[in-house]
Amino acid sequence: MASRIHLNLRFKMMFNLGCYILGILGMSLISYNDMETTEDKIGILELAYSLNNIILEARRYEKNYLLYNEAEAFEENGRYLAQARDTEKAILATGGKLKIAPILEELDRQILSYGETMQSLSRQEDRTTAAYAGIVDLLREMGKGMTEKAEELVAFERGQIHSNLNLLKKQLIAWSSLAVALGVVMPILLVFGIFGPLSVIKNATADIALGRFNRIQVINTRDEMQQVMEAFNTMVRELERRQDQLVQSQKLSSIGTLTAGVAHQLNNPLNNISTSCQIALDELETGDLELLQRMLKNIDQETLRARDVVKGLLEFSRVQEFSLRTAPLAETVRRAVRLVQSQIPADIALRVDIPDDLVLPMDTQRMQEVFLNMIINAAQAIGNRGTITITATADDQAGEAIIEVRDTGKGIPREIQGRLFDPFYTTKEEGQGTGLGLSVVYGIIQKHQGHITVESSPGEGAAFFIRLPLATGLTTATTA
Repeated sequence: MASRIHLNLRFKMMFNLGCYILGILGMSLISYNDMETTEDKIGILELAYSLNNIILEARRYEKNYLLYNEAEAFEENGRYLAQARDTEKAILATGGKLKIAPILEELDRQILSYGETMQSLSRQEDRTTAAYAGIVDLLREMGKGMTEKAEELVAFERGQIHSNLNLLKKQLIAWSSLAVALGVVMPILLVFGIFGPLSVIKNATADIALGRFNRIQVINTRDEMQQVMEAFNTMVRELERRQDQLVQSQKLSSIGTLTAGVAHQLNNPLNNISTSCQIALDELETGDLELLQRMLKNIDQETLRARDVVKGLLEFSRVQEFSLRTAPLAETVRRAVRLVQSQIPADIALRVDIPDDLVLPMDTQRMQEVFLNMIINAAQAIGNRGTITITATADDQAGEAIIEVRDTGKGIPREIQGRLFDPFYTTKEEGQGTGLGLSVVYGIIQKHQGHITVESSPGEGAAFFIRLPLATGLTTATTA
């Protein structure tokens, strides 16, 4: 199996930047080469213009010679023809495979033939003969062809320069468009390759701050970003495990708090059982079966009462998987109230007003822990005298159950309300609380895909509002 290639971000960025620079350099070199070619073409065009002027001068002296038969005109004609050939050689000396080489070769042949015809004409002594007239006509015809060929050379080079300039314009537009496209595409790739995953991580981090430990989908970038996303998911798994440990720690703390209350609750039925047994033993000799039956029935009832107390504590302390089941909310709250009843001072009234038909998908054990923590927290906020009220209504339009836990305590200052659900944050004196109760409540509510808020003003008590979904649609097998 082929090993996966991992490229770090620095290499990717340097590689993209290097490709961009090499592309710009390549475009610059190509454009520079085309400009040099154009410059060479301009030099050839100047020589072509010079060659055309030289041929025109040679033709001018040809006319003077034909009109005045001056030896000087003949010599000047020959000198200009020699200069024309030198100019041709200068054009060919520019190097490279010139497209005008065939035109120059043809022009050179015409110049040689023209020069030979001039020589032949100069040897004619009698200008009145038909032979002389024929040579003159031929000379003029050759001169005309030579001039046309020189003009063709100029026109050809001019066309070449225009073509090169048009090519340079097209290249400039193409290179500029390509540079702009690369300048747009590369940042977009950078955004998708770096800032895209970072945005996903940022959003997931915000969810963690809200208590939602959602793992992110790892993008196969094969670089540090993929490693960061994998590490992030590892961190989320560890946070989930630590949160479960916090929940269990708080549960153990709550069990410790409840133990004294459970002992007190067990003391009453045990006293009743003991008393009933003593009466039954004393009355055993009298044979009063009705009294004995009543005492045994009382013993049975008190035994069941003690069993229910112990059963409630065992169910609360048992570690089990997070599992959503439809259950009546009122019954869950009443179980929590029974567990914590003995821990509430006698002068604190605890009122529950929840419809018996309000049924929710929930983990009853964990929701029982929510209400237990909320009741203890409210009782501690009240102190000696007050009222704790738990109510619930169904908001069918929003698809939520709205649960309110209100107390008549001293209230919560506004500046600390945002920190109430932070782990280990507490306003109680040292040794009076762990600071985990409301944090655990928050985590359990979030696990039920609900949310909890608080409204309070100093001196006016506090009200906690819990919103839980009415419909089932949640995962039902999450390990605690």
